[in-house]
Amino acid sequence: MKCCLKRVLGTLACGLALIAGLSGCKSSPEGGPEGIGKREALTITGFNNLINEEFIEAFCREYPEVNIELISYAGTNGSGLARHMLEHGDIPDIYISTQNFSRESQEKYLLDLSNYDFVNNYTTALLDSMDINGGIYLLPSGYQLTGIYYNKTILEENGWEVPGSFQELAALSEKIEAAGYRTMGHGMSLDGYPFNYFFNIGNTMYFSTPRGTGWKEDFPKGETAAAGNEELKAAAEYFQKWVEHGFITDNDTSVEQFYQGECIFYLCLGLSDYTYTREDGKTFEFGTIPWLSEDGSNNMLTRTVSRYMGISRTLSEKGKEQKLEDALKLMRYISTPEGQKVLMASTGQYMTSLNEGTLPEDSPYQEIASCVSAGRTVPLVYVGWEQLLIPLSQNIRSMIRGELDADGLLETFDRTAADLRNGVSEEVYAKAVRTLTLEETARLVAAAEGRAAGADCALISLNRYHGDGLCNRYGLGWYIYEGNIDRDVVNMIRPRAASICVLELTGAQIRAMRDGGFDLDGNGNPYPYLLFVKDGLELDDSTVYRLAVSADELTEEMRAGSEQTGHSPTDAIIAYLRELETVSGTVPWK
Repeated sequence: MKCCLKRVLGTLACGLALIAGLSGCKSSPEGGPEGIGKREALTITGFNNLINEEFIEAFCREYPEVNIELISYAGTNGSGLARHMLEHGDIPDIYISTQNFSRESQEKYLLDLSNYDFVNNYTTALLDSMDINGGIYLLPSGYQLTGIYYNKTILEENGWEVPGSFQELAALSEKIEAAGYRTMGHGMSLDGYPFNYFFNIGNTMYFSTPRGTGWKEDFPKGETAAAGNEELKAAAEYFQKWVEHGFITDNDTSVEQFYQGECIFYLCLGLSDYTYTREDGKTFEFGTIPWLSEDGSNNMLTRTVSRYMGISRTLSEKGKEQKLEDALKLMRYISTPEGQKVLMASTGQYMTSLNEGTLPEDSPYQEIASCVSAGRTVPLVYVGWEQLLIPLSQNIRSMIRGELDADGLLETFDRTAADLRNGVSEEVYAKAVRTLTLEETARLVAAAEGRAAGADCALISLNRYHGDGLCNRYGLGWYIYEGNIDRDVVNMIRPRAASICVLELTGAQIRAMRDGGFDLDGNGNPYPYLLFVKDGLELDDSTVYRLAVSADELTEEMRAGSEQTGHSPTDAIIAYLRELETVSGTVPWK
């Protein structure tokens, strides 16, 4: 029996299955892969390239009898998806996440792996961090180290030394700017970037101390305050120095711009490549330095586990013995050096999570190895802060814009946290009284876009995994779970486009467009469109209507002939949710 890969749109609770077709390690004579229908496939969610076909093919070679069904998510908030899936118990057979979410949900929905021998392959320090009342429910695969990235080539060409402190960076900046370069760039396209920069810089002071660690645990629970904490204020004032020097602004610099040499230093959540050649043939090499303390005495790196994997507790139920056996084979495989290598192949640079592993001599991490060996690494702040991350990020962005000083920032932290606890936060837009289906979520998004654009109807595309890394990154992300709908949820479901377009087409043309689908890849294998119209409206073949579609869900030719509304899908969805307040199923569109 040959291992097979089955590709579907994720539909764990949504009730709308869209199977994109089957392919496997080897097709059967009938045109379908061997194994499908003979051995029930393991389901696993694929997002952020955490699981790809190369890994599945390598696993298949080791265990050719096992079948894999990949549930595709191509939206903008994979971490948010993983958290909501776990908290609602809406998980596939193999659960994968970028964060060590909800200890309570892990115990409730995942299988305890602590008694399986492959768990002993992991480092004690990482296992200790995963322990929940003596159980191990998630296994960590590799971890990345992030700091400040810099262009080695430009520094060397100008004879500039790598700074070892903020003071040295500030002094070097004067030389850099005088030579016509820009000192610092950073990503700001994601809502959570200001939050990450604030805490990563603060790790060089307060947050890496026992008192700071305690504050990070207690503040999200409402057990301590921000205002009046002098050490926290000092960390905020230090962050403000980065702002005052122009090292952190409200402007976004893409990683591509950094690769092109448009700035010397760069802040983001990680680089995938440490060399880059421009079209003119100029090659740059890049390096990493820690987050810099003011005098260089307490520089710190941020460590982030690349991915966590676990098994659904449902596989321990009677009748699922075969699937459990297959799931354990997968976990055993990722717990070997060979499995880790292929699993992490798309990650770029990483440190192994296994006991036996050495850092390659050509690894960019060699440059910061002394910082690691000295214990100057701090975990990324995320788990426990999920509800606060984006609201506080907005507070920090206000400081970056010059609207708040350190005292004002901490007072705003307290007000924001209190509002969230009391359910009056402006960041909670509506509440879903139950989990929506995929189609119900699609109608909500379509109605929001159509209302914002003054349209009569709207199209929204769905995602299917088409193989070879092809998927629809621009349509509906996922469905809405029961509970509060905040920006984290909106980012999980929203189309990626920055604007909504309007096409004026006849009813017949609109239906033909829906039936033809969204041929994003230009290969004649389109992604499906769903069409929604205003309540009570029936499309007449010859009548012209205003059709709303997000800009990136159109071909270039259609986009060129459309009306650009200036409204973004995100803003449209938020505005409509605020108006609805409560979502219980099919939403109105009047």
